[in-house]
Amino acid sequence: MKKFELPNLINELDKLVSKFLRDYRSYNPLNKIFKPEQLRNLSPDNDIGSSGTNTRCHFKIGDVIIRNPIISAPLAGISDNTYRIFARFFGAALTFTEMITSYGITYQHKKSLSLADITDYERPCELQIFGSDPAVVAEAARQIESKADIIDINMGCPVAKILKAGSGGYLMQDENKIERILAGLSSVLKKPFTVKTRIGWDRNNINILKIAKIAESRGAGAISIHGRTVKQKFTGEVDYNLIKKVKDNVKIPVIVSGDISSPGKAKEVFEYTGCDGVMIGRAAKGRPWLFADILLSLQGFCNGSGDTVFQPETEWKKEFSKLYLKFLIYFKGEYKAVREFRKQLCWIFKGIRGINRARRKFFEIEKYEDAENSIDNI
Repeated sequence: MKKFELPNLINELDKLVSKFLRDYRSYNPLNKIFKPEQLRNLSPDNDIGSSGTNTRCHFKIGDVIIRNPIISAPLAGISDNTYRIFARFFGAALTFTEMITSYGITYQHKKSLSLADITDYERPCELQIFGSDPAVVAEAARQIESKADIIDINMGCPVAKILKAGSGGYLMQDENKIERILAGLSSVLKKPFTVKTRIGWDRNNINILKIAKIAESRGAGAISIHGRTVKQKFTGEVDYNLIKKVKDNVKIPVIVSGDISSPGKAKEVFEYTGCDGVMIGRAAKGRPWLFADILLSLQGFCNGSGDTVFQPETEWKKEFSKLYLKFLIYFKGEYKAVREFRKQLCWIFKGIRGINRARRKFFEIEKYEDAENSIDNI
């Protein structure tokens, strides 16, 4: 059974990011040379010393410094320790855990507690919880506060089983309960908390401005808004205009989310809404280098600002995918890691010539050596 040491993996990741930056410069010349540690500490001041220790920030959530506007979204089944580490090393200033049930935390369920484990390489990291009972949500937040930099409460998830439990996006129909939940968090937490939500339940019930004001009045340190209704799920147009209105009417930081998948789109949305951060979610599946591509463009360190996303060479992706699997094995063990890795391979190598034939082999992977052979044969 394969085993790896985290410090060694981190060194490999630093080298991989260095290679990425060299390749990126040939595609889109940078007006500044970066070291890997500088990329993950990049601030908008364009003034980072060789040690990457600049402490100027783009904004703050409570007393937590968020060094740049690029935020890695919570993604169920995806944004685990490995994903968060890669997101940070490719420039995301803030990461999120997967959504964790408040009942599972309160009643000490092993799986729920394991999802709350965060290494220093992922920080700052928001620990996201969900639930419908204000007392249970508050107790869960209290129990795991020491693990997180920030606690986030999900009030926008559109998944059917979450809605059926009266959690996530379902809460948008009950502003009084939202206020009770946030008041409960405010009463038990010393660390900052935030809200992640949507613009409303459906097009006939748009109440995001009211919810944002409730969040602000109850002590939330920031609000992240996906620009669709709960009923829309991930279809239809994103309403950035409503998010702009929220930003114009509250004083807490506002993070915009929804269909931000390229440097050009990020720049357009960031400038139009005036938001403090842009949240990248599904677009980064299998390609966390998207965070770097958007960040370097948005901060003016290169000329790229269009809809084209930089695609590393296939050989680099092979090295990337092997290292990603090593991290997964470190955190989850070989048996579980290689099975979860199958979907990652499909995302990483999407669009590469001949990949359809190779994909069939991905789902036969049983151990690290199988994965290595499949990758080498792409």
